[in-house]
Amino acid sequence: MHEPGRPPAIEAPGIFEGLRPRAILLGVIVDNLATLLASLILVSIFAAREGLGQEGEISEEALGALASSPEFLLASLAVGLACTSLGGFVGAKRAGSSFARHGGWVGVGSAVMAFVMSLSSGPNPSPPPLWLEMAGYLLVIPAGVLGGLLAALYVRRQTS
Repeated sequence: MHEPGRPPAIEAPGIFEGLRPRAILLGVIVDNLATLLASLILVSIFAAREGLGQEGEISEEALGALASSPEFLLASLAVGLACTSLGGFVGAKRAGSSFARHGGWVGVGSAVMAFVMSLSSGPNPSPPPLWLEMAGYLLVIPAGVLGGLLAALYVRRQTS
């Protein structure tokens, strides 16, 4: 309660206050589409480098071999996080305010989408190592925040 003669207490804004859900949804969509496209390109590059696919087709055995390759797994993690940063950038730029918060919520939305898709796809015959999955889930929100911060820098440079 506010006493006369004393300044009002500082209260943190609500967790959803000032957020623009459409901007966040746009960022999540951009992240997922970019991840899908980048994953296809990444698989093609690694399969060609390893000589795994003939005539444009990659067998299940070849995909299993890629899934056990540390280089491919780390590249997949880096590309996925870069796509989340792109989604955070797009979502935060679209929102035009609270850039880091919007980027972070894009990361949350992307993590939820990834979790739901992993549950709905059924058992994975060659699951990635647990440390890699944990790293992906732990870094997705910071990657979105990074995209939001980059959007803030971009907007600041455009207006100055």
